[in-house]
Amino acid sequence: MTVAVPIVRLICDIVTFFFAQIPIRKAMHEYSLSHILAMALADLLAIVWIPEILEFANIGSDTATVLSVFMLALIAYSLLLMTVDTMSRLARSRSALKCIANVSDALPLPNQVPEETVVRRINRGLTRMRCFVSDANNLDKRGYSYRYSAPISTGSRQYYLAMERSIWNRPFTSTDETILLTCGEVLTESLRVNKEVTLLRTESETDALTGALTYRAFIGHLKSLQTENVHNLVAVVYFGVEHLRTVNEHYGRKIGNAVLRSVGMRLSQLLPDNATLSRVNGAEFAMLVTDVTSTSDVEELAARMRNLAVMPVHTEEGEVSVDVSSSISFSNATDGFAVLLADASAHIYESESSNLPAVDGTTATLAAQNGSDDYVNVSDVLRHAIEDNTISVLYQPIFDVNTKRITSLDTIVRVHDAKGRTLAPYFVTAEAHRLNMSVQLTLDVLETCVKDMTAFRQVAPELDIVDICMNGSELGASIFHERLEQLTHEQPQLRFGLQLGSHAIHVAHDEVDDEVADLVALPNVKLGLTNVGTTYSEVAAFAHLPLDFARFDKTVVRDFRTPRAKQIMQRTLDISRDNDAFHVVFDGVETLDQVEFIRSIGGTLAEGTLLSNAMNANEFLMRLETMGTSLPEAAPRQAE
Repeated sequence: MTVAVPIVRLICDIVTFFFAQIPIRKAMHEYSLSHILAMALADLLAIVWIPEILEFANIGSDTATVLSVFMLALIAYSLLLMTVDTMSRLARSRSALKCIANVSDALPLPNQVPEETVVRRINRGLTRMRCFVSDANNLDKRGYSYRYSAPISTGSRQYYLAMERSIWNRPFTSTDETILLTCGEVLTESLRVNKEVTLLRTESETDALTGALTYRAFIGHLKSLQTENVHNLVAVVYFGVEHLRTVNEHYGRKIGNAVLRSVGMRLSQLLPDNATLSRVNGAEFAMLVTDVTSTSDVEELAARMRNLAVMPVHTEEGEVSVDVSSSISFSNATDGFAVLLADASAHIYESESSNLPAVDGTTATLAAQNGSDDYVNVSDVLRHAIEDNTISVLYQPIFDVNTKRITSLDTIVRVHDAKGRTLAPYFVTAEAHRLNMSVQLTLDVLETCVKDMTAFRQVAPELDIVDICMNGSELGASIFHERLEQLTHEQPQLRFGLQLGSHAIHVAHDEVDDEVADLVALPNVKLGLTNVGTTYSEVAAFAHLPLDFARFDKTVVRDFRTPRAKQIMQRTLDISRDNDAFHVVFDGVETLDQVEFIRSIGGTLAEGTLLSNAMNANEFLMRLETMGTSLPEAAPRQAE
């Protein structure tokens, strides 16, 4: 009896280890003392109770009967042991699932010390064991055993998830190793995802040229401070790089970018720990300072940063002079962050130092071109100008360089704010499209041109062509088609050149093919491209649109000496020679060399400051009355 009971119990343990896939040597090595004592007590009770059962059963002294009952008692004992062990392992498996579920519920793990969150969640589902973070996988503490996860690397550090138990506690099982394996993989994947998300967020919120934050990140940070730091004083310091457009035009965009990069680096050198630097405009930076203790300290810091930023920049073209302006806005107890947000809404990121449409579709700044800190909502200015029909039109004469006579007029839309400041033409057309007012704007320009051309023709009857730029919205508007058709009947002597930009090319190709065909079917309407040489869409446009003329962008004409620009212009002229009705206009002619180049490749039509500046209706009418449509011989030389 004394020998049989422990042997039966050991056989049960071996069978359990086998089905649980636990190496017997490891299991024996890590057997807990509490388990050994509990099994020894169970064996002792079995040794004492089985004879009592035999005596109570009163089975007599028959050997076969005694052995049979004894074997049945041992079997019942073994079944009881295996049942207890199985239930224990099921409970352990349940704890493992609970640990993994706890870790899953914590996803996504925080960026800061995510391993502590995993450890805390594991320990919440375990009993009589401890999980912790270890920098090594060879811990040797007397009286304790350990299990480790796969190594987890964060780039600068490598560590392990470890489980610890004492010799008195239950042994490790495969479920414990599953916990470490699974949670370790979850932690590794979470670290990888957090790293990629952080990298993507950093890239999306960082200006590629200067390394400063973007306008969107600046506004997001400012809005978060509005709720987090209501009682703290916050300041925003704006640094504007003045005359950047002049630097770009004189030295080239590469040097202009070098100037911006240098200014950003200099501002970052003096950036305090409680501040961030953002590029909020093509030529403007904003420093956001939190937890301000003294306004004078911020003003002093801004002065030091500006003094460093205005130092000349050394470039491959030599020293370039830099002028930086600054202004400061503070939050206050009365208006809170309203002042900062209102001021920040007037600053918008631009790819160039020119007025472009706002990224968030609300505002843009006029201060960059006027050198002041007085910002206005130019979207409202444009909206009111279109609604009240207070826009004005400038006329740029297009000359035949051979006959030196005006052949047609190009139009430039002008919109002014209450202080007489001018919105850039590109901004006017782009923002009108965003405001869904392109059709109304183009109709206003059309009506103005018809009225002015009537006056021009009284002095110069041969002048009958006027070009109007569109952005594509007009092509699908029935009111525009109807009015244009009406004008062709009312003004049969006038011809209208409708110029399509890059956006209008897509609209004409994808959405309104039939409408474009109806337009060009009108007797006095011509269709053309503007800014040729600056967009990939032109090749497709030449292929499928019924074009009558094309206008080369001034940047292409300016680079007429480069082989690629010359080849583009030459090939376009070849197209015009195949179609006598197709004409090519060279915009931005500023030197006699450009005129000679146009003649040398067979071009005839040109416009630019060398030939004539853009004029309003009264100025152009006066020019017609004094000089007619001819170009004076001395004009180009004087201009040059």
